Amino acid sequence: MLGPSGSGKTVFLASMYKKLSTQGEHGFFLEVDGAEKRKRLNNIYKQIAVDETWPIATQQAEISEWTFTCRVQTENLPIYSACRFAYLDYAGGRLTDEEMGEEDAAFESKLKEADTMLGLLDGQMLSALMRNEKVGKVWAINHLRNMLDVMQSTSKPIQFIISKWDIVESNFTLEQIRERLLQIEEFKNIVERRNKSRTPVRLIPVSSVGIGFAKLQPDGSMAKTGELPQPFQVEVPLACVLPDMIQSYLEELIRKKQEELSKPIEEKADLSFWDKLGQFFGDGLKFLQNIQQLLPKKYQFAEDILKKMIEYAEEPAQKKQEAAVKKTDELRREQAASLKAVSDEETALKHVINCFLSIRNKLDHTFPESYITLL
Repeated sequence: MLGPSGSGKTVFLASMYKKLSTQGEHGFFLEVDGAEKRKRLNNIYKQIAVDETWPIATQQAEISEWTFTCRVQTENLPIYSACRFAYLDYAGGRLTDEEMGEEDAAFESKLKEADTMLGLLDGQMLSALMRNEKVGKVWAINHLRNMLDVMQSTSKPIQFIISKWDIVESNFTLEQIRERLLQIEEFKNIVERRNKSRTPVRLIPVSSVGIGFAKLQPDGSMAKTGELPQPFQVEVPLACVLPDMIQSYLEELIRKKQEELSKPIEEKADLSFWDKLGQFFGDGLKFLQNIQQLLPKKYQFAEDILKKMIEYAEEPAQKKQEAAVKKTDELRREQAASLKAVSDEETALKHVINCFLSIRNKLDHTFPESYITLL
């Protein structure tokens, strides 16, 4: 997770954990490694919810690393682990402070190992940019530019997460924000490069506290109103990571096979991701086995899990919202059925992936502009 100081990284992390710390509508829950870290996240959220002050920023020298396990509790209450992921929150000063000097080896290593990068865009600064205010222009030229420089170093999927959506949405739509960002040459270049390689780029609005919890003051600060926080879409970035990673790796396999065979991809408006893979790897059981063996070991899921993610890979842009509406009921039924079938770690993973796809589908329905494509 990249973002300058004050953009809301620490608040986002605590709110995501709070939202997913118990199993509710999303069908799974998160468990953080270690009682100390659990208490720390809960204390941060308590400070957000009831204290007058906001949590302090991550210290410049600190690489804040958290390991989470996605777990599923069945209807009979046994609990099974589905998957684990590491979340790295980098101090904002690393992106913007000249005094930080050259990056250290540990920081560079973590960046190279990352499966995806999340860039937190401060909704307050974005609003200022939309109003053509100086502070917004400075943010775009300095903070955003430094973040883009770092994100350019990866070939993996990236997400731009708009924080403080509760103060943005009353004045601007996601489509307006997206069009303004695409007027920034460096931002547009990164999107275009990933579009050409068919690597997912997302723009996801979130609010760690929800509407009505805080109000923007004339001096630019955020004052709490006394309401309880109601986090909005803080679970969405996590849900998009694994499906996007699989799609990215499969697109890479297609490119390599295309080069090997000197065969172009047949482009049709209604061509599904499954159809594209079929052009190079055939159909049926052997098709899935061939693909499975070519993926990195940690993504060599069971064939039915892999099949599910291929079937629900991104639709052509013009059909995204229409497809999301049709898939909603189907995904809801599949999620309910997969929960009843959970009996071990593999079936727990299958259920969690159904949950991820359902969350991502809701994003496609509510914010079809969130998947950024210029092609």
